[in-house]
Amino acid sequence: MSDTPQGEGWWQASDGKYYPPEQAPVGGGGTAGPAVDIGTALSYGWNKFIKYLGQIVVIVLVILAVNIVLVVLGNIIVGTIDNAALSAVLNGLFTVIRWFITLLLAAGVIRAALAITRGEAPEASMLFQTDNLVPYIIGSIIVSVLTFLGFFVFCIGALIVMFFTYFYGFFIIDRGEDGWQGTKSSYEMVKNNAGTVLVYVIVATVLNLITCGLAVGVTYIAGAYVYKTLNGESVAA
Repeated sequence: MSDTPQGEGWWQASDGKYYPPEQAPVGGGGTAGPAVDIGTALSYGWNKFIKYLGQIVVIVLVILAVNIVLVVLGNIIVGTIDNAALSAVLNGLFTVIRWFITLLLAAGVIRAALAITRGEAPEASMLFQTDNLVPYIIGSIIVSVLTFLGFFVFCIGALIVMFFTYFYGFFIIDRGEDGWQGTKSSYEMVKNNAGTVLVYVIVATVLNLITCGLAVGVTYIAGAYVYKTLNGESVAA
């Protein structure tokens, strides 16, 4: 690491420092990226959260409104059906619809967090953009299946799967990778930066828990910062 390039192939990371060629991240975090200070990542998340507070509040309200409408609409329609079989079918259909829209919104949150790291303002419209949505859905199914199988390994297997696939959505939404490749890229990056990612995941989880989820906006932006930095990509100041 150096403040200036020391030769051919040296590259500048988002921390402003230069790193030798052998430390350059390769396709999905194939090698260890530059060190990430979790405090700096969270500070970045907080500062950007405050800067874009208005837009983020709108995004949160839209997510809440969509979920409320889905629940109310589902209860009204299913509740008016007297036929038990038809009611069960409609209930199952609404479950699938809610699952699909939940994934759409989750992809939108990742898209908004990534936009912030590029210096762009997050917009509620990002929640409904469909680019890379199909690969994201496929990746989510893959991660869900692997997590389910992990429960059979003393439950700890599920936690391990969730840890190593933590950034799968970022790789898919940011780079347009397919569902399987995004999952593999997340695994490679986490594997090569396990200590850093573990500290971030623990801190982010604790913050989200003690704030009853109010810190999610901050931790998502911080997560995008960690993702970008570990991949050796610049982050907007």
